[in-house]
Amino acid sequence: MRPALWARRGVYLCALLGALAGQLFDVGWLFHYIFFLTLTLPLLSLLLSLPGILGLRLRLGADSRQTPRNTPAAWTLTAENRFGLPVSRVTGRVRLRCPFTGENASFSVGLRGASPGASTTWNVVTSHCALVECSVSRLRAWDCLGLFSLPLRALPMDTLLITPLPEEPKGLILPESTGCTVPVPKGKAAMGEDYELRPYREGDSLRSVHWKMSAKRDGLVVRELLAVKYPLPVLTFDHFGSADAMDCVLDRLAGYSRALLSHERPHAVRWLEPCSGAAREYAVGCQEDWLRCLRAIFADPVPETGAAIGSLGNGGEDFYQIHIAGGPPCAEP
Repeated sequence: MRPALWARRGVYLCALLGALAGQLFDVGWLFHYIFFLTLTLPLLSLLLSLPGILGLRLRLGADSRQTPRNTPAAWTLTAENRFGLPVSRVTGRVRLRCPFTGENASFSVGLRGASPGASTTWNVVTSHCALVECSVSRLRAWDCLGLFSLPLRALPMDTLLITPLPEEPKGLILPESTGCTVPVPKGKAAMGEDYELRPYREGDSLRSVHWKMSAKRDGLVVRELLAVKYPLPVLTFDHFGSADAMDCVLDRLAGYSRALLSHERPHAVRWLEPCSGAAREYAVGCQEDWLRCLRAIFADPVPETGAAIGSLGNGGEDFYQIHIAGGPPCAEP
C-alpha cells in the first residue's frame, strides 16, 4: 500500500510543479487558474469525501457461528453508510489466530468503491477442528484522490467454531440405574409419577402442596418429584498430539457425547491442561453445553506431548469413565 500511496503523491507533486512552472513562464490567466485548482484539489477531495467517511460503518461476520470440519467457510467485511454515500477506498489488516493449533495469519484487505452494501470476502481453512479468531485493525478510509486517509475504529473480534465430525461409538453400553432416586431440581421436569412427601419449606410452589395430606397432618405438606439416579458418564481424553490425531479423538468424543445426549444421559467431559496438568471438566446436558465445552477445549494450546489423564479410579455408583483413545486418523467421509 505504501508504494502505491507514494506513487499517487508523486504524480500529484509533478502536476503541481508543472502548474507552477506554467504560471512562472506565462502571465496569462489560464495558468493562474490551473495552478490554483491544482493547489486546492487535495483539500476539495478531502471535503467531498468527508461526509461519506463520517457515515461509514463496517461489519465483520462469518457465514455461520460454527461449521463442521472440511466445510467451506468465509468471513465477509461489509460496508454500510448511514448517509447512503460511497467511500473511495477502505483498507485494513486482517489477523487470523487459532489458540488450539497456535497458527497465525495476517494479510491486507481492501474495499474499492465502498458504496453501501459493498463487501469483500476471504476463505478460512477448516481442515482441522479449532476455534479461529478474526480481527480487522489499521482500518483507514481514503479520499477520492487517494492522497489522504482517516483512521477508523477497529472492529470487534469475531470467532468461528470448526466442529468435529461425530463418529458413531462402537459397543456403547449404558449402565442401568443405581436403584435409588434423587429429588428433581426446581424448574426441571421429572419422568414418571414418583414423588415423596415432606414438610413445606419457604420458597416451595403452592402447586406442589398435597392438600389432602396437609389437612390430615395439620400442616402444609408438599410433593417432591423424584428422578431415577444413573451413574454419571465421564468422557476423558488426552489433550495433546498432532493435529490429525486430535481431529480423530475429537470426532470420537463428539460421537460419544451425541449418543449419550440422544439417550438423555447428561455427562461430563474431563481432560488435563497439557503443561500444568490442571484438571478441566465441563458438564454436558444439551447441545449448547457441548459447544461451550468445545470452546473451552480449543482455548488451550495443544502440544505434541503432555500430561495423560489416566484412570479416574472406581466411582462406584456415582460415575464411570469412558476414555477416548487416539489412534490412526479417522477416514474422511
